[in-house]
Amino acid sequence: MKPEDEMLNWGRLILDGVSYSDMVGARDRPKEITWFDYWMNLANEYEQDAERKVALGHDLSAGELLMSAALCAQYAQFLWFDERRQKGQARKVELYQKAAPLLSPPAERHDLVVDGIPMPVYVRIPEGPGPHPAVIMLGGLESTKEESFQMENLVLDRGMATATFDGPGQGEMFEHKRLAGDYEKYTSAVVDLLTGLETIRNDAIAVLGRSLGGNYALKSAACEPRLAACISWGGFSDLDYWDLETPLTKESWRYVSKVGTLEEARQHVHAALETRDVLPQITCPTYILHGVHDEVPLSFVDTVLDLVPKQHLHLVVEKDGDHCCHNLGIRPRLEMADWLYDVLVAGKTLTPTMKGWPING
Repeated sequence: MKPEDEMLNWGRLILDGVSYSDMVGARDRPKEITWFDYWMNLANEYEQDAERKVALGHDLSAGELLMSAALCAQYAQFLWFDERRQKGQARKVELYQKAAPLLSPPAERHDLVVDGIPMPVYVRIPEGPGPHPAVIMLGGLESTKEESFQMENLVLDRGMATATFDGPGQGEMFEHKRLAGDYEKYTSAVVDLLTGLETIRNDAIAVLGRSLGGNYALKSAACEPRLAACISWGGFSDLDYWDLETPLTKESWRYVSKVGTLEEARQHVHAALETRDVLPQITCPTYILHGVHDEVPLSFVDTVLDLVPKQHLHLVVEKDGDHCCHNLGIRPRLEMADWLYDVLVAGKTLTPTMKGWPING
């Protein structure tokens, strides 16, 4: 089975901004063209289109095209564990840096250093008078800061700023630090940055993490008291379900752990991603989105109900949802964005809820 057959989720890519026509082109490409080369060539074409738009004075269109180019480079490399990975990563970073000042609103780069490790953070501020609430977005196992553009836009449209970065084992930080059990330290560094900006409300900073980022979001919320809200989007509390992971996902864990064997990877991620000991410390409104057909087992929901203080919990279990509910279209993303608006912008005190749980309830 080819990697794209085992792991590829069309819903994820399309909702993240990849066009349907490009997906069809990848599926139907000539056999002599590899997955990697198809997407990297497409990234070059989008970049050339963007350059033509800049020459014509259409910077907004150029920014959108460069964003498409960056996504092509992201999805060219995210399934591989050889030199293609770093080649695609470098190209994606280059393209996003070109796109950042042309986006609406633009993405401003802040170069932080945490424990001697460089950590670029991109902040986007919505239009209108501030200061604004802010949402820190955390990527997953093979996703990076450049991938959250569409979700950022949903948040920005609702009057909230966004901040994106790569943590240990991700994107630009991968060469400096492997996946580790202290991701919350890097989230807190971003909170430090945001609280120093006049455009940001210090009392209304949230964290939103997707997939592995959902695990990081939960631990960040438990360990960082300045966070005002948390969303775990297709996340998990632990990796006790290692044996249920696909072969490619296990290889991804090995790669980001920088170890030689799958058993070493299992031991490393099991220790690094354990959150059950800190979940009772969560004190902010916390939204959990989980699909019944996710490879993350439903026992995660039981863990959340047992350990996250119920007065803070908003649980949504989608009976037809896959991993991160990518198969359900934009609706789950809109609901998360609206929940953040209610908590951070409108300042509503929300009643704890459980939607879709128990499954037969």
